[in-house]
Amino acid sequence: MLGQIYSAYPQSSALDLARQMVHIFSGEEQHLGTISSLIEVLTSVTLHLFQQGPRNHPDIAESFMHLHAQVLKRKPELYLSEQLDVKGLFYCGILTLKFPETPTVKAAVQFFTELLPRCKDMPSLGEVLQRDGQLLTETILQAVGGESSRSLTEHFSEVLLSLNRHCPALLAQWLKETLQSPGFPSAHVSSEQKHSFSQQLLREQTNKRRVKDIVKEFSLLCRGLQGAG
Repeated sequence: MLGQIYSAYPQSSALDLARQMVHIFSGEEQHLGTISSLIEVLTSVTLHLFQQGPRNHPDIAESFMHLHAQVLKRKPELYLSEQLDVKGLFYCGILTLKFPETPTVKAAVQFFTELLPRCKDMPSLGEVLQRDGQLLTETILQAVGGESSRSLTEHFSEVLLSLNRHCPALLAQWLKETLQSPGFPSAHVSSEQKHSFSQQLLREQTNKRRVKDIVKEFSLLCRGLQGAG
């Protein structure tokens, strides 16, 4: 059955079909084994594609992130499987945040906002967050600082808010270590402005609109566009 599904559909369509199956059948135990096996197969194949370079396949990256966001939302215990490369998935999410396509970035944001709340209760996720959380933070700050389109800034702010809600002490550490690098994420911002940004951000764990405004203002500073909001 798994082979028939995979061979009968293009990869992005197979990922979308798997996402629909998770949505519809995740509450039915008799189908859980099939769904788990299908996700493991599709994940293994897609991780291999990412290793080769996913840049020419934004549709696959988007569908892949949507699939795993759905798994985390509907059946997070599937992440307890030893056959699922959680470290690889986390890194794929980071790579997908760097895509220029808005739908693809939004899918990666959704993946992380579903994953981060579960890191405390699932050791495998907590371990990968401890290991690569600073890389995630650095990637977000690079994007906000000018690597990505200004139109994507509010989406990146959602990941920063989720980090601050679910691991504030770690985020404070990662912000300090990342922003102390001279010229990062932009030569347009001073040490004082970076410190102010960190303090404002860390004070907000619930107000989504306020976090968007803080990140937007910092992004404008980084791009030398202060006052151009």
